[in-house]
Amino acid sequence: MNDVPVTIKDVARELGVAHSTVSRAIHNDPRISAETRSRVLAMAEKMGYRPNAAARGLVCRRMQAIGLVIPAVADSFFGQITDGVDRVTYDAGFSLSLYVTHGELRRELDVLSRLSERRVDGLILMVRRLPRKLLLSLAEQPIPIVFVEPQVVGLGFDCVRVDNRDGERQAVRHLLELGHRRIAFISGPKDSRESRERLAGYREALLTAGVTPDPQLVLPGEYTEAAGAAAAQRVLEMPAEQRPTALVAFNDRIAIGAMSALQQAGLEIPRDMSLVGYDDILPATYVRPQLTTVHQPIEEMGAAAARLLIDRLSRRRGPRANRNGQEVLLRAALVQRQSTAPPGADRLGGFVGQGQGEEVIHSIS
Repeated sequence: MNDVPVTIKDVARELGVAHSTVSRAIHNDPRISAETRSRVLAMAEKMGYRPNAAARGLVCRRMQAIGLVIPAVADSFFGQITDGVDRVTYDAGFSLSLYVTHGELRRELDVLSRLSERRVDGLILMVRRLPRKLLLSLAEQPIPIVFVEPQVVGLGFDCVRVDNRDGERQAVRHLLELGHRRIAFISGPKDSRESRERLAGYREALLTAGVTPDPQLVLPGEYTEAAGAAAAQRVLEMPAEQRPTALVAFNDRIAIGAMSALQQAGLEIPRDMSLVGYDDILPATYVRPQLTTVHQPIEEMGAAAARLLIDRLSRRRGPRANRNGQEVLLRAALVQRQSTAPPGADRLGGFVGQGQGEEVIHSIS
């Protein structure tokens, strides 16, 4: 078996063309016709040619590598983000370097301090709480940066985000249409932009329906199941006449934690409490009852960020590459499963909700 790597000159010799023609075709040079490029690529694949990323980096001062900074790898949400980024970067011929910060500011700062080392050509950032001063300095970095769900806007970065207000409006409107009026919201961290946007959507949906938001029904939370369980305990401690009949959670992990705590306390969902999450992570379909939630196109968020970054790399000029940033706004959509029903629906004899799968139908006879 021949272990000697195939070179551009080998491909050129086989086709009977100059090696510069093969190089230009592989790098999509506009001077090469579509027909010639097609012939070159077909022969390169047939011969098993693989471009040398290190040598290419020396020539064009690129590493053909993209960095992705995320808080965690075990979390289903960030795993799907990574899948989306990886799918696009791989197809475009870039390697992917993953940096995990565990949501710690110290580790986020450490990763970003290495930008001057130019180990990657660009960065995709999912970070929690960067100081504004650091964000301003990032805007001056010589490599392009794309934010996913940015905490600060208006600094000229490319970014991908989801319409959080509209997503939460859909969740609350669904519960209102089922007949709920006392609806609690378990928030995310106070300094989270997404949390503020979803809280705003919650309040807007209530006000539109003529329901005055009750501040006592806005419960503090974080990103975890433990936060959901703690919020559920606060609900259980409320007097019966003040207790909500439905909960909407900042994310699915919070909702799943709340579901577990409520069930352990003897409540049945959705008979005693309806519950709606946000994100539509994979575990949402495995809990019982299956979780009604707001679907975010999570993998597409990562893919869109990667496309933005690669596009920026292809047309970048000069060090101020991050000015005049482009925003991609994606839509969320409610997914109805088994964790929501009209309040007291089973006692009225009209809840149809024991089937499997999505789009469960609820009615009152």
